Amino acid sequence: MTRMTRFKNFLHTAFSPPYLLYTSTGVSAVIELIGDYLEQKVEGVSPYDTGRGIRMTTTAIVAGPPYYFWYRMLDRRFPGRTGKIIFKKVLLDQTVLSPIMIVAFYVGMCRMEGKNHEQSMRELKDKFWFTYKLDCMIWPLAQWFNFYFLPPSLRVIYTETINVGHSMFFSRFKHIDQKEREAKERALLEEAARTQQMVATSQPVDLHPPHPDTRPSLVHTEVPHKDALQPSDPPPSHLDRKGQNQS
Repeated sequence: MTRMTRFKNFLHTAFSPPYLLYTSTGVSAVIELIGDYLEQKVEGVSPYDTGRGIRMTTTAIVAGPPYYFWYRMLDRRFPGRTGKIIFKKVLLDQTVLSPIMIVAFYVGMCRMEGKNHEQSMRELKDKFWFTYKLDCMIWPLAQWFNFYFLPPSLRVIYTETINVGHSMFFSRFKHIDQKEREAKERALLEEAARTQQMVATSQPVDLHPPHPDTRPSLVHTEVPHKDALQPSDPPPSHLDRKGQNQS
């Protein structure tokens, strides 16, 4: 048996009904990891943020089974490839599954980052509508191609392949606030370092003030010249004035 034959048999087994769920989920995780890796390269993240990559991959592993069962339900509920059938599938996919998965993504990522419920809901509120509007610009046409041309066994694989670019957007848009926070933290650390350097190069401050008796006077007094202390014609003393009176 040649390598090509073994590879074909492997693909046939992997995409057979008993293993299709596991195959779709595994491929989704790999594609999500690739998308996040590429996005970190584009952003210039160095070194690679392993925790971020693991969180993004975890969302794909969790989302794989819902996608699989959702597409299987649509294909059973709406068999065929007519325009009306595909329109119903795309409409349901965009109005039912898409909002649910966006909510699950942001809330799940926030919880994995250690944020509480209030912080997770605030981030979801800030980012949901923009993400959903972009989602509506990309997926209807992509899903029309999916439902019209591809067999059911390739639906999740195709969706996650498109998700390479979509995952790059999700990864960037999700971590915008985190990057801004890290930039602010770096700015604060640089400012603290500059302040510490200024303090280190300045004169030490005496925290013990001098005794009140030895404290210098704050009133400015002008010291007279020594010639002013020794006049050329000193005033007559008391005895001289008395002698003059007797005479």
